[in-house]
Amino acid sequence: MLEPLTKNDTLAILHKNHGLKDPNAFIEKAKRSGIDNMLSNPQTLGLLANAIRGDQWPSTRQETFQLACEKLVEEKNKRHRNARRSRPVSTAKLLDVAGYLCAILLLSDKAGVSLDSDQASDCFPCLDTCVPTERDSACEAVKKPFLMEKEECFVPHHRSITEYLAGRWLGAQIDRNGLPLGRVLNLMLGRDGRVVAGLRGLYGW
Repeated sequence: MLEPLTKNDTLAILHKNHGLKDPNAFIEKAKRSGIDNMLSNPQTLGLLANAIRGDQWPSTRQETFQLACEKLVEEKNKRHRNARRSRPVSTAKLLDVAGYLCAILLLSDKAGVSLDSDQASDCFPCLDTCVPTERDSACEAVKKPFLMEKEECFVPHHRSITEYLAGRWLGAQIDRNGLPLGRVLNLMLGRDGRVVAGLRGLYGW
């Protein structure tokens, strides 16, 4: 597991790797946007730095996460982009499938997903059992907001991103597709009526 970055680490990375002239101002804006927890992880720090350019910060925390996740699922490799033009998958579709997977993992307390049944375990259920249809979209989604933990097994990129994508997907199901709110709450609340500790971040969305 990666050690959290110190503030000095963060300042150095923003300046040297991303060319920010005033990394302190970037950190302060991240704090005001409520996303400063993304600054202590090298991957999410880079994601945020690439998503936010100049002073054009989104006006809300939700918009900031949305922009960062859109950047996360973009295909960076031109050769891969060219190869996929015959079967393109939209950014919206990738985020929806990723959100569905993130919701499953959080609500079932799983570590990640396996792309192959031979590598599947209780902590890493096979992708085919999680998403029995639209496998191509699911495989593409797994390889973007997820990181390879071991052979054929992927874990979410960062807890805060997992919670945002899962909350985004669940909210859409409740608002547009008739998923009962009570059913979702039953999965998130303990016997005492309080949100389960591991799901508080998801509940916040």
